[in-house]
Amino acid sequence: MKLYMQRFVHHIGGLPDFTALRFTKYNQYESMILSMIKYLEGFGVQFEYGVKVENVTFEISGGRKAATGIEVIRDGARETIPLTENELVFITNGGFVENSTIGSQNTPAEFKKEIKPGGGWDMWRKIAAQDKSFGNPDKFCCDAEKTNWMSATVITLDKRVIPYITAICKRAPFSGGVVMGGIVTCRDSSWLMS
Repeated sequence: MKLYMQRFVHHIGGLPDFTALRFTKYNQYESMILSMIKYLEGFGVQFEYGVKVENVTFEISGGRKAATGIEVIRDGARETIPLTENELVFITNGGFVENSTIGSQNTPAEFKKEIKPGGGWDMWRKIAAQDKSFGNPDKFCCDAEKTNWMSATVITLDKRVIPYITAICKRAPFSGGVVMGGIVTCRDSSWLMS
């Protein structure tokens, strides 16, 4: 959280109404992910698909931590990718949408409290078990009442709905440029729905 705040503190003035948030003109996958993949491939980065990372092993001694291997499942088989001193490992763990579920107009989203084996929270647990300096993931994921978040997304191209969205969000979703603004919280929702 500290790093996140340091990274975005210059946007603090736009946090009350989320005008600090920016959205891409096109969907985020095409606007950011594909662009980033092409950029990194230009520098020789190789992407491996169909591979699930389950753990990163470390050698810890004298206050130094070095990743030594990445435990993966590739095509149903377990393997360890060995690492050298010259390789960098970037880990994204504990994603807040990992156990997310989808509901519909007539069916509520199922509540799943368990930590899935092989997921990001599970991987963080495995890493943290190697050294206490890697933190305590259970502090962030084991009390659903303190950590849950519900959101609903309106997906429509119906021109009759757009004026209502514009009035509520104070932004035009199809303006053709980068859209400013952010989520809207339904204050009368007992679910803390956004």
